[in-house]
Amino acid sequence: MIRKMNAWLEDAFNSEYFTYPQLRGMFFTLVVDQFFIIFINMLSTAMVSSTGEAAIAAANMVGSINSIAALVFNSFAIGGSIVVARAKGHGDDHGIRNAIGGTIALCVSTALVLCGGLLVFANLLVNSLYPAAEPLLVEYSIRYMRLIAISFIPYALFNAVFNAFRSLGDTRSSLFLTIVINVVHLVCSFVFINIMKMGIDGAGCSYIVARVIGASLALVWLLFVHNEHHMRPRHLLHFSKRITRQVISLGVPIASESALFQGGMLLVQIYLAQLTTTDLAAHGVANSILMLYGVTANALTALASTVCGQCFGAGAYAMVRRYNQKMVAAGRVILLVTCVIIVPLLPLLLKMYNPSAQATPIIYTCLMIATIGKPIIWSDSYVTPMALRAAGDVMFSTVVSVASLFIGRIAIGYVLTIVLGMGVPGVWLGMMVEWLIRAVLLRLRVKGDKWLSHHA
Repeated sequence: MIRKMNAWLEDAFNSEYFTYPQLRGMFFTLVVDQFFIIFINMLSTAMVSSTGEAAIAAANMVGSINSIAALVFNSFAIGGSIVVARAKGHGDDHGIRNAIGGTIALCVSTALVLCGGLLVFANLLVNSLYPAAEPLLVEYSIRYMRLIAISFIPYALFNAVFNAFRSLGDTRSSLFLTIVINVVHLVCSFVFINIMKMGIDGAGCSYIVARVIGASLALVWLLFVHNEHHMRPRHLLHFSKRITRQVISLGVPIASESALFQGGMLLVQIYLAQLTTTDLAAHGVANSILMLYGVTANALTALASTVCGQCFGAGAYAMVRRYNQKMVAAGRVILLVTCVIIVPLLPLLLKMYNPSAQATPIIYTCLMIATIGKPIIWSDSYVTPMALRAAGDVMFSTVVSVASLFIGRIAIGYVLTIVLGMGVPGVWLGMMVEWLIRAVLLRLRVKGDKWLSHHA
């Protein structure tokens, strides 16, 4: 049985560009990578929740605001990684160096501007967006937002390097960097929150320390350890007009999509703010556990981006389509297995967060909704855009992503959550509608040929 399965997988994934054993090794490395990112984040969230429902609710409230700010340099990092992958597929070392250097400079300079803006306007933003929030939640939210803003600067550098290694297929380097930054974050969270009793301030400070160390190590790793493409410090300040134009042309639509998406999520947070602190805490815990479902799924999307990007750079457009189809199919199976493994562990996972008796059934209901929907529709919704982006067809996925969010999680979610009084589970049902709309429209797009015509 195992031999037949391996034979089928080799036939499905072997090509002149990649072999199945090579992709399998990259995938499992990315799984471990994602596990560290998500599990450490879960532990950190659990530590914050141990300080009280107000702290975790505050962190959840400003999460969308921080994400909107960070998405700009994150999107440039993603755009840069696509350019790096294309240069790798084309065998262009000079292009790789320019793409990495230009992306780092662009991301860090953007993060500096965003950091300054959030430090100055944190009070105004929180009070304007959440006028009905409890005073303690407002105070915690402002303090947490400012600390996370400071961490943006080193994180922008780290993220640019991290994405570059991934796009080159050097998943071991990205895994190493992930382990270091997340272990440091976990240790700092434990010290600041549990030992020094710094509460929400400890959560923010742990991000700063971890990201400064991570950024420093990322530079050392890029320039002196795994430097097969001969990067030099001068490349970090060198801008190629062609490469920069490509990074921006890919990054701006991705940033626009993310901005509108996070703006929509902010609207969700605004109407959720009408609920109780217990409801908000339950939503935050459920979101944290949901990320564990995404360990294998996110690994697959990262692999799809690397593989499709390099195939596109090599001019193998038909291979981009083939790998997208195979990875979407594999994603459905992988997510089904993931859900089967995680569901029995939910009682144990919930003990990490110590939720109140009132919050526990809300958390279970939300996670059961996601458990049913994720294996069926998530893969088409989130793996396919990686192939579209690699081919330069970013605008269509942007429109679909934003439209489905506003129809599903915002409009339908609001009706179910507030108007019909379903509470937090209502927004999770809206999220399933959002995924379904994305899946249908993106599947129709990828069956045609127009998305492969963006050869710029």
